[in-house]
Amino acid sequence: MSYATEIAKIKKGVFSPVYLFLGTEMYFIQEARKTLLEYSMPAEDQDLNVGMYNMDEAPLGNALEDAESIPFFGDRRVIIVDNPIFLTGEKPKGSVEHDIEWLERYLNHPSDTTILVFFAPYEKLDNRKKISKLIQKKANVVNVSPLKDTETRQYLSKVIQNEGYQMDRQTVQFFFERIEDNLSKGMDELQKLFLAAMDDKKITKRMVEDLVPRNLEQNIFDIVTYVLKKDVEKAIQTYRDLLLQKEEPIKINAILLGQFRLLIQVKLLAKKGYQQPDMTKVLKIHPYRIKLANQQIRNLNEKKLTDAYLGLVEAETKMKTGDGLKEVQFELFMLKYASA
Repeated sequence: MSYATEIAKIKKGVFSPVYLFLGTEMYFIQEARKTLLEYSMPAEDQDLNVGMYNMDEAPLGNALEDAESIPFFGDRRVIIVDNPIFLTGEKPKGSVEHDIEWLERYLNHPSDTTILVFFAPYEKLDNRKKISKLIQKKANVVNVSPLKDTETRQYLSKVIQNEGYQMDRQTVQFFFERIEDNLSKGMDELQKLFLAAMDDKKITKRMVEDLVPRNLEQNIFDIVTYVLKKDVEKAIQTYRDLLLQKEEPIKINAILLGQFRLLIQVKLLAKKGYQQPDMTKVLKIHPYRIKLANQQIRNLNEKKLTDAYLGLVEAETKMKTGDGLKEVQFELFMLKYASA
């Protein structure tokens, strides 16, 4: 069942006795939880008739016992089960034991007065397990997997439009780049932008620049660009800004190494005639990163990329062996690389 279809049914008061929300999109998971609680019973009934159980900490039997109990002064109970790792092939984190046979019995004969909800933040279940097959057969399975990039952009654009706000095309594109097409992050950041633009409902690029923070990888992308342009001042200033944000020199250098490794790989694949979709399959990384890498290597030769990579390897070695201060190794690399 699609997420949008099921949420619409819940808002109309149409419930299933057992739900399985399967997927890793946290925004959908949080919204589904909120919607179920809001539309299943009045707020004043929730203290007595809502139970929440994390399977990393509590045995499954506790949740099932609660699910089989009658409602207290209300029409129904809602029992939420988080992290049902026993549905996957992963090993449990703790020593909590789960009564799977009890769950099998419950799924075959669910309570008429309980909505039992499983939030499984996994890409897939272990379909070799009897319980995994049974729950997918008996429960209302709702897909909460991450959207594709184009779907994320359409979803967020619709939210902006429905809320009555305006963004010009350049600002929208800049916003999507800042959030890296991440739906959860996009929804969080939109709330800040909506508040900032409350007066005239117009969200500007400056608002996005000021309110939507850049992550470490985006700052690293800028450093890589400055390195390739041999812009010593901007490269070192951005690096020092990251140090002021308490980022570790070794961590920064490791990400830089990974980025230059990617640039070299993309350069070599392009030389062999690979197109962007083919590179994505071969390297098994996000298409957006391939797109950015292609932009960065334009008009660059392999030697320039290799020299930078080897210089960063040398800097990493010195950081790890204590040969000089860790904090200055990147700056020394930059000065040497720019003068070559």
